[in-house]
Amino acid sequence: MKLNFGENLIRYRKRKKLTQGQLASMLSVTPQAVSKWENGSYPDCILLPEISRVLDVSLDVLFGLKEDDNEVNLNNEILERIRKFPDNEKGRYIMKLCYNMICAYNSNTALEHASMPDTFMQETFAHLRTDYELAISRLNPDMQYFCFMCIPENGINSYFSIKPRIIELFSLLADENSLKVISYAETLGRNYVLTKECIAKKLSIPLETVSEIVDRFERFGIMWQLTANTDGEPFPIYGYVHNIPLVGILTLAESLIHFIACREPDIDTWTKAPFRIQEPDKND
Repeated sequence: MKLNFGENLIRYRKRKKLTQGQLASMLSVTPQAVSKWENGSYPDCILLPEISRVLDVSLDVLFGLKEDDNEVNLNNEILERIRKFPDNEKGRYIMKLCYNMICAYNSNTALEHASMPDTFMQETFAHLRTDYELAISRLNPDMQYFCFMCIPENGINSYFSIKPRIIELFSLLADENSLKVISYAETLGRNYVLTKECIAKKLSIPLETVSEIVDRFERFGIMWQLTANTDGEPFPIYGYVHNIPLVGILTLAESLIHFIACREPDIDTWTKAPFRIQEPDKND
């Protein structure tokens, strides 16, 4: 809210659908007086309560000292509404909001049709692809997620690049035993520590194989090493980092192998690919 009486007077006069002449008549002043107020001067203080009543706005708001309580602050409304939900229901509401956001990109979607369906006949996704954003959301209640990405001006490949650590990561994730270790570690609670021996026993994987996997995980920060000491015999123990991007990679991979055939809605308006041709460095 600006500290500008004139601009606010125009704003709330128009909100009441009043002309300068109509407002002037209601206040028993001339239209010229209203025009002067809207262009920088101020009314006599005796008129202020009546202006507040006619325009249905407080003087604090009219003078820009506080926000209009009658105007909905969408961010605060959403925040307060999410807080009121029980913890196990917040996600369901957020998923519906995300679905509505994708629908908003289609100007032909009527408001009454922009609500997420309750039942699905098959695996269903919401899909958005424009020149500026990418989004994919799985809608089925057995597993719901939402992934939204703003495309950088120079393309996604200005952030992502093919480099040895990326290749090593995908090589690691392509290993069946690595995926078994991740799947097991993700079942553990917070601050839970492991030994290589207990992982090998739990998953029936040779200790040598587990040791190699854990060492590679440590290099990526997926696991981290501590040293325990009992009766003077130090031995390594490992903590698992519950890494959200890693879980996201596995979840999106599961969706990818289903080819994401059913899309509802399917909004596809792009003209530029999300990866851009990179100009060679002139210094090369």
